Amino acid sequence: MLLAIPGGALALIAIIALGVLYAIFARGLPSIDWASYYRPPIVSNVISGDQQLMGEFSDERRKVLPYEKIPKKLIQAFIASEDADFFDHGGVSYTGLVRALYQTYIRRHRVQGGSTLSQQTAKAILASAEGVKAAHVRSGWAGARRKVREFILTRRLESNFSKEQILHLYLNEVYLGHHSYGVQAAAENYYRKNVWELTLPEMALIAGLPQAPSSYSPFSNPDRAKTRRSYVLRRMLEEGMITEAQRAAADAAPIVVYPVQDIFRETAPYVTEHVRRDIVARYGNERLLQDGLQVYTTVDLEREHDAIGATLKGILDADKRQGFRGALMHLEQKDWSDFIAKEQKFLQGDGKGDEVVAALVTGVEKEQAKVQLGEIKGTVPLALANWARKPNPELNSENAKITSLKGVLTPGDVVLVRAAEEKGTFALEQEPKLQGALISVDPNSGYVLSMIGGYDFEKSEFNRAFQACRQPGSAFKPLIYSAAIEQRGFTPSTVLQDAPIVTDDETTGRRWKPQNYEEEFKGDVIVRTALIHSMNTPAIRTLQQVGVKAAGAWAHKLGITTKINEDLSMALGSSCVYLWDLTNVYALFNRMGQRPHPIFLRRVLDRDGRILEDHSSFYDP
Repeated sequence: MLLAIPGGALALIAIIALGVLYAIFARGLPSIDWASYYRPPIVSNVISGDQQLMGEFSDERRKVLPYEKIPKKLIQAFIASEDADFFDHGGVSYTGLVRALYQTYIRRHRVQGGSTLSQQTAKAILASAEGVKAAHVRSGWAGARRKVREFILTRRLESNFSKEQILHLYLNEVYLGHHSYGVQAAAENYYRKNVWELTLPEMALIAGLPQAPSSYSPFSNPDRAKTRRSYVLRRMLEEGMITEAQRAAADAAPIVVYPVQDIFRETAPYVTEHVRRDIVARYGNERLLQDGLQVYTTVDLEREHDAIGATLKGILDADKRQGFRGALMHLEQKDWSDFIAKEQKFLQGDGKGDEVVAALVTGVEKEQAKVQLGEIKGTVPLALANWARKPNPELNSENAKITSLKGVLTPGDVVLVRAAEEKGTFALEQEPKLQGALISVDPNSGYVLSMIGGYDFEKSEFNRAFQACRQPGSAFKPLIYSAAIEQRGFTPSTVLQDAPIVTDDETTGRRWKPQNYEEEFKGDVIVRTALIHSMNTPAIRTLQQVGVKAAGAWAHKLGITTKINEDLSMALGSSCVYLWDLTNVYALFNRMGQRPHPIFLRRVLDRDGRILEDHSSFYDP
């Protein structure tokens, strides 16, 4: 026997069921307050002391713009191509949905999606909250659940915000490829300009990207990008947003885009990485990647670039003094044309702008070698390659210059060269095996003005300024003399003997007879002269008067943190030290014994401009 259920009860049950389903699907949706107080993940910037950008850190490269700063034509381009009925529908365009279903399942040729800008905004919000993968799943229960949740969030947006506010959210959230989230990031990444500086063809290209950023990428698919741009321009014409003349001119414009600048690696990578590690240690990686911190460093980029140049020159010159280690490779003549073609392609692509490049040696004479770099032909004169002797540590490089390039280079060799001042002339180079580091500190303010941690950050991120323990050599002598001044009453006029000295090592049974660099002795000299000329035996005699244990303790008191060898070789810098420690000791000398407090960070601000920390110096202007 069936019981009749009143219609009102059925309606109530249906309403309850719908309410339960709504609660299930809406559970965990981003609060509408998220959009009311729109604070998406944005880029954190590291800025130099002279106000230049040194690096950017983010999960999503986004720069939020107010709606008023976004050009009207760019807004129209998005509306024309993505959602012509945007200002008329309530979040879901049923005509657009039917059209998309027809194109996809009847004609099997999808030309336009069915999602409105409001739905795409909801999808972008879900992607930020739940992850891109979860927000784009299409099949099965997960796909259906995503669409329902997207619909609920769309209706909430439409109910609580104006169309302009939704556009503001969309244009700052939408992913546009090329590491770009939002239109400002896209304008910077593709065209290296602000969004309000874009031309009509540039706006049309960006507005055509949301449907498939990879497929319409002007880098990987320039023809498809141009076709898509033409579609956007045609839709703008059909909607009365531009004239035919404007459309034709924009459609004929060439597509000129730029790769994303790797500011981090191109500017001052060792400094920026050191700062990044410090910020992560104290604020956390998530805050650095999402909260738009403004990190102001003490490093002066002009001085940093000068320091990089000086360090590289020192490394290269020292490496050349060791001799020439030979060609990169040798090619048979039948392989020359293939190498030249590949080199030309490289020089026109990734190698464009490289200072040091590979060249093929095509002929060798006594006074010069003929080389070819792709299609460019030139010569390496003997004067720019006379350092290329065979490695021999027993020979002084100044007295071992080569007098002929024959026997050094042979046709078919592939070597590194650098363009010289005279056109068509090149200097012989080689990749150094040596490394180097540099730290420059203003002793008054404590600001680190420049820091280099190695020859090439791409090949080694090991920061030798902080992590490498190396013998300082004669740079350690001032520590010995300062101990004598402090503990033994030495003055700059104290007389020392510069004469041969012989000591026996009781632990090894070996005899040690140190020499001066010039291999001669001056007799009696004063401390000032001994220090200026970096004489070895006076430094050793000074250490004998101080005592090795007392000198080691003194070095640690000054700021050396590594173990000191307690023997007379300490005076000549035989114990390894960190460059950072030694730099702080020299800064202490400059400050007349007052301990320095060197810093890399001058100030850190949050995304709203509030000061999180400020170490600005009294000496700042």
